[in-house]
Order: sequence, then structure tokens, then C-alpha cells
Amino acid sequence: MTKIKNVLVTGAGGPSGKAAIQALKSKGFRVIAVDMTPVDHCADAFILVPPAHDPEFPEQLDELLLTHEIAWFFPTVQEELVLVAERAAAYRDQGIAVYMANPAAVAICNDKWLTVQSLMAAGIAVPRSAIGDRDSADVTPLGFPRISKPRIGRGGRQVVVHDGPDRPDMEYAGNNLVWQEFMPGTEYDVLLMIQPDQQMKTMAATVFEKTLLREGRTGNALEVARVTVPDVCNLALSAARALKLVGPLDMDIRRDSNGVAHILEINARIGANTHKAPEIFDALVELYETGDLVG
Repeated sequence: MTKIKNVLVTGAGGPSGKAAIQALKSKGFRVIAVDMTPVDHCADAFILVPPAHDPEFPEQLDELLLTHEIAWFFPTVQEELVLVAERAAAYRDQGIAVYMANPAAVAICNDKWLTVQSLMAAGIAVPRSAIGDRDSADVTPLGFPRISKPRIGRGGRQVVVHDGPDRPDMEYAGNNLVWQEFMPGTEYDVLLMIQPDQQMKTMAATVFEKTLLREGRTGNALEVARVTVPDVCNLALSAARALKLVGPLDMDIRRDSNGVAHILEINARIGANTHKAPEIFDALVELYETGDLVG
């Protein structure tokens, strides 16, 4: 009898974690899910873990992988990605599959300012951006409307649109914020699965138009529709190649007032809408079944 493979999925309560658990179970894997708080889940087992920034998290993660004989580690939490990428080679040496980019590339994606700088250096379209105080010589040329967002943070959280000068008493966190020109056009979510080989073969690529955003002009997508827009897909693929990103990827792209698409940010993991793109999981399982542990 073939032994059922155990997969560890983090972030069981988030949309990416839920999508991964459901998809992996449907393909016959035994899923062990973790989160830092009790959550509803459909996994085969659930374990509480400390948050990724807790000093005990790495040791507990190592113990879970060993104790539960994990064959495939599937991280979905933004805050843990750099740490996991740094430990991925050691996990693969133990026979555990981990599909994600190298630590340097993951660290770039984790910092929105580094993402902008790296893509701009590679000739990839990004919004005009700056860091610094709101009235600094770097920020003011962006004009209005412009947005501010944390350099390190999840998706659309704490993204603010500034239509004009703010109240004098409002405080901002200097270099901890990225300021960008506001792109008024259509926003897209692009999901990719890039094979970890020298050719960086595209195993799957899906584009969703964000038809309803939580905060109206910004925020997480409440509704999406699958679309075919070659320029957006090609931009995402160019960004992946420029940063040498492999494995599952989630990118936000938006058009400016002239209709030109620009990269807003990149997540080096599956996205919240992956449950609507089963081809991403099909590609991941295909890769796993080849016996290739690297990603």
C-alpha cells in the first residue's frame, strides 16, 4: 500500500491556507495545518504555533516537520517567508519538498521598497515611488493623489490614498512607509507557478481582474473575475524572471491613467484567489510527483 504523504500548511485560517488545505486534501494528501490561533479548518490535524516573529517559532517548526514526518512543507504566511526560505535548503536535505524562491529573492518581495528598486533597475514598470517624510523632497514630486503603504506588510492592509495635503498633526513613519503615485486604472491579481529549472518554465499563469476592492479604490479584492490580458500576464512573467522567482507567486498589477500596467507588489507564495485557479495546485502537485524537492 502506498503511504499517504503528509503536508504541513501554515496560516490555516487565512484564505491562502484554506485554499491550500482544501486543494491538497482533494488530491489525496494528509494535511497537517498550523496557525497561531484556533481556526475553523478542514485539515486532518491542527496544531497551534507561535507567530513567525516569536524566537521559539523556528525550533517548533523544525520539530513539527520531523515529528509528523512531513514530506511537503507549504508556507502561506507572509511574515514567515524569509525565515522559511533561509531554512529551505536544510529542509530539502532532509527530503522535505519546499517550493519557493531563494532567500535573497524572497527578501526583496518581502520589502515593498526593495521590490520597487529591484524591478525599476531591471526595466520593469512600477509606479513612481519614494520613501521618507511626507513633505520631503523625494515624496512631494509624486503629487496627488498618492498612496502610502508599509514597506513590510500584507497585501492591501494600511494602504492609504492621499488626495491632498494631510492634516498637520498626522504622523507618518518616515522610511518605514513607501509612497507611490496613485494608479487610477484597473487592478489585477496574477497567479503564477514557475518551475525551478534553468529555463524557469511557466507551469501555470492566471489573471484575475479585481472587480470590487474592500476600501473602494484600494484594499483586498472582495470580488474577482478571470480575464485574458496578455500585457498584464507578460509583465508579471518579466518581473518573475528579473528577480529569479520560482514556485507559486501572487502579484498585484494596476494600470495608470494611460492604461499602462505597472507592478504594485509581489508575494512569494500562493495568493488568496488561488482556490479559483486549480491549475496552480495541479502544477505544484505535478512538480511534487516528479520527485523534485527544489523550488
